[in-house]
Amino acid sequence: MTKAEWIKAEKALSNIYGYVKLEVDGYTLTISLERWGKYSLAIVVYVNGLLKGEWLANDCEERRRFFCKREKSLLNAKQKAIFKKQSKSFQKKFAEEHKLTYTYYEPKWKSFNSMKAHLIKNNNSIKVIEIVGSGE
Repeated sequence: MTKAEWIKAEKALSNIYGYVKLEVDGYTLTISLERWGKYSLAIVVYVNGLLKGEWLANDCEERRRFFCKREKSLLNAKQKAIFKKQSKSFQKKFAEEHKLTYTYYEPKWKSFNSMKAHLIKNNNSIKVIEIVGSGE
């Protein structure tokens, strides 16, 4: 994709009725701005017109290439404060023995630029099929 096409795609995804269709290494991606939760919007990615739960649960090409990786702590704020008060050697040993975070994937992106960077980094060929709603 050219720089102008990325700009046009970003403008299309700033409108809730806009969407972008891309051909990415043989997959067809449909990307749209959608309501995600009661008061929030997110950029959602569909692969070949689908969004399968198994892609989020199991390690696969679709998950690695197109979805947003998130990492979350298993400790709450109070537990983190207590942990920080421990000695550095205890913190290091405990972190080696116990996993303090977990990783999950989402089909949504909060930022166009982070989605764009992820797509460029994890795929070889990105071509525009259609951009709708770019405000032209």
